[in-house]
Amino acid sequence: MEILNKILDLKTLDYKIKNLKSQNKTIVFCTGCYDILQPGHVIFFNQCRQFGDVLIVGVGRDSTIKELKGENRPVNPENNRIFLIASLENVDYTVLNDKDILPGKIDFAEILKIIKPNVFVLNNDDLGIKEKSELCEKLNIQLKLVSRTVPPYLKPTSSTEILKIRNSSLKCLTNQ
Repeated sequence: MEILNKILDLKTLDYKIKNLKSQNKTIVFCTGCYDILQPGHVIFFNQCRQFGDVLIVGVGRDSTIKELKGENRPVNPENNRIFLIASLENVDYTVLNDKDILPGKIDFAEILKIIKPNVFVLNNDDLGIKEKSELCEKLNIQLKLVSRTVPPYLKPTSSTEILKIRNSSLKCLTNQ
């Protein structure tokens, strides 16, 4: 499938979901910033995909990431991030998240209310599990938790760690 065909607005996504559900497909939804795509993200998507037939990834808007992560974020603009996520084999569709951030760092409540996936997946260390669990219960969406695991042949990383390495390298260069 063409990458751009996997990037949907909410109205188109809602239409696709209704069609997929009529075919008894299990819809899985996950969200994140995905500011600097790294192996942990791909592992997470593979974990999510195991819970259903169709994986939809909500990608945080630039304004949301700036609010959650700080003034110097995101590194990559939302259009670049959503394109990269859509290019991954295990991802069927992508959508940009809502702009409002609710308690528990929920920035996708409206999307959940509209598409009502069968399963919503979070990392088990998510700081908003309680709030997100309550929202899923209210919407009759099954919540699944996965652990952040990295196979031994990969080095665990995060966007924040990558930026720390980059920033320390830049300091070394400017101090010479």
